[in-house]
Amino acid sequence: MPVTEMPSVQQKLRREGKATASSSGIVIGHAQKLRHGRQPIPERSIEPSEVRSEVTRLLAAIDAARSEVDFERSHLLKTGTNDMVIMLDVHRMLIADPELLNRASNRIVESQINAEWALRKEMDAIQQTFEQIEDEYLRNRKDDVEHAGKRILRHLLGDQPANMHASLEEAKNISNAIIYIGEDFSVSDMVMMWRRGVAGVVIEQGGVDAHNIIVARGIGLPALVGAVGILREIEDGDQLILDAEQGIWIHNPTPEEAAAYAATIDSFWQAQVELEVYAAAVSQSLDGHPLKLMANIEFPEELDVAEQVGIDGIGLYRSEFLFLNAPEIPDEAQQFEQYVSLVRRMAGKPVTMRLLDVGGDKPWHYHRLTSNIEGGANPAMGLRGVRLLLRWPDILRTQLRAMLRAAEEGEVHILIPMVTNCDEVNRVREIALQCREELGLTKPVSIGTMIEVPASALIADDLAKVSDFFSIGTNDLMQYTLATDRTDDEVAGLYQSGHPAILRLIKLAAEAAKKEGIPISVCGELSAKPEWTETLLNLDMDALSMSLNKLLLIRRQLSQLKYNPTL
Repeated sequence: MPVTEMPSVQQKLRREGKATASSSGIVIGHAQKLRHGRQPIPERSIEPSEVRSEVTRLLAAIDAARSEVDFERSHLLKTGTNDMVIMLDVHRMLIADPELLNRASNRIVESQINAEWALRKEMDAIQQTFEQIEDEYLRNRKDDVEHAGKRILRHLLGDQPANMHASLEEAKNISNAIIYIGEDFSVSDMVMMWRRGVAGVVIEQGGVDAHNIIVARGIGLPALVGAVGILREIEDGDQLILDAEQGIWIHNPTPEEAAAYAATIDSFWQAQVELEVYAAAVSQSLDGHPLKLMANIEFPEELDVAEQVGIDGIGLYRSEFLFLNAPEIPDEAQQFEQYVSLVRRMAGKPVTMRLLDVGGDKPWHYHRLTSNIEGGANPAMGLRGVRLLLRWPDILRTQLRAMLRAAEEGEVHILIPMVTNCDEVNRVREIALQCREELGLTKPVSIGTMIEVPASALIADDLAKVSDFFSIGTNDLMQYTLATDRTDDEVAGLYQSGHPAILRLIKLAAEAAKKEGIPISVCGELSAKPEWTETLLNLDMDALSMSLNKLLLIRRQLSQLKYNPTL
C-alpha cells in the first residue's frame, strides 16, 4: 500500500500508510521489527534504579551462553565433528567479545532500556557493519552474529517469565504497549506474541482470513495485513498507531493525533464494557428461539477469556495446534491430557474436537509423513485433513483413542475435516469403533462431517445419512467455491461472503441436515458477522461457533431478531 509523508513539528518524520484491517482494534505503542526466524523480545524503558540489575542480567546471560558453547564444544571434540567445533569457536569469540558487553551495557545506561532490547540493537548495529564489507565470505559472517546473539537472548528470556495475559489497562498504556512488525507471522508466532502480552501486529504479507489472522481475531489481537513497505519506514522503538478499524497505520504521530486516538481507545473500551452485560444472557432471539453461541478454540489459555463471555460450549477445537507447537508428534497420553482438560473446564457443556487438519496455511512439520514437504504447488488442495489421517491411520487411531477417553468425562463430538465422500466418514467411524472396543468404553460419541468443500455441500444428502452432525466451515468453503486463496492479499477483494454461491451451498447442507434430523452448526468466520446472524438463525442452525472477541456482539444482535424460518 502507498505511504504518504507529511511535515511535522516533531523531530522524527510522520508517515502514514494503508493496510487491510483483519482483526479489529486500535493500539498506540512502540514498534518492534521481527526479521524472519527472530523471536519476539520484550522492549521497555526502565527506571534509573533498574539499570544496574539489567546490566547484571546481561552479564549473567553472556556467561551462561559462553558456558553453553564450551559444553557443546567439549562434546563435539569427542565425536570428531571438526566443522561444528570451528563454528562454535566463532560463536564463542563473538559471545565473549568484551566490546559486545560494553556497547550493549552502554545502551542500557544511556537509553535506559532493558537488556534484551539493548542487545538486539547492538546485534543489528554489528550486522549492519558486516553488510558493508565487500568480501562475500566476511559479509556472510553477519549470520554468525545473529546465532551468537540468539544464544544470549535465550538465556535473558529464560530468567524473566513471559507476561501471559496483558490487562486492558496495560494494553492502553502507550509507554508499555509493543506492536510487532514483520513480513509474516506463523500461527505459533501469534500464540507466542499473545502469551507475551503484545498489543498488536502489522504484517506486510498475507490475507484477512489466513489462519494466523483468524487466530489473532480469536484472541482479540489487533492486526493489519498488506502493509507493504512498513519495515523500511520504521525503526525499533518508534511510536506507532495501529488502526485496525480504518485500516491505517501512523508512524510518529503528532501529539494531537496521539491524544485523539487515546480518546477513541477509551470510547472503544467503553463500548466493550457495555457488551459485557450480554455475558450472562441466554443465547436466543427476541421471541425466544434458541441458537447456541460457541467458541472456536486453539489452545487452553483461551478458556480464561471464554468463561468471561459466557460461551455455550466449544464449537470447534482445532487440535492441530497441539501438534504444530510440539517438537514431535504428541503421543496418546499427551493428547488425552489436553483434551480432557478442555472437557473438564467446560463442566458439562459440549466440546467439538476436530481431528488433525494440517496443510494449506498450517504447514506440516512432520516430514516423514509426506513425500512432498512443501505441500505441492497448491497445498490447500494437497494431502491434508482426513486424507492425511487415512494415509497414516496410526496417527488417526492415537488421536481417536485420546478423544474417546476424554469423552468419558463430558459431552464430546468428533469432527472430520476435509471430507469429500461418504467412504472417508465410514472409514473414520470404523476405526473409532475399533478404538472404543479396545479401550473397553461403552459411551457413544457422535462423529460429524465438516462441510468445507463444495463437493461435501453438493452431496450433503448422502453425507447426512452417515454423519451424526454437520459443521459448516465457511472459511475454506468460500476459498474453494470462489477459487480465491484466502492467504493471498492480491485477491483478498474476491474473498466475499456475500457471493450468492456461498448461501446456496449453506442451504444445501442445512436442508440435508433437517431432512435427516441431525444437528448443524456454522464454525467459520461467517458466523461472527452480524449481517449473517438473521440468515443463519432462519436457516435453523443449532449453533454458531466463532472467535471469542465477536461472541458478545453476535449475542446482542441475536437478541434483537425474530425467528422466521426459511427452510
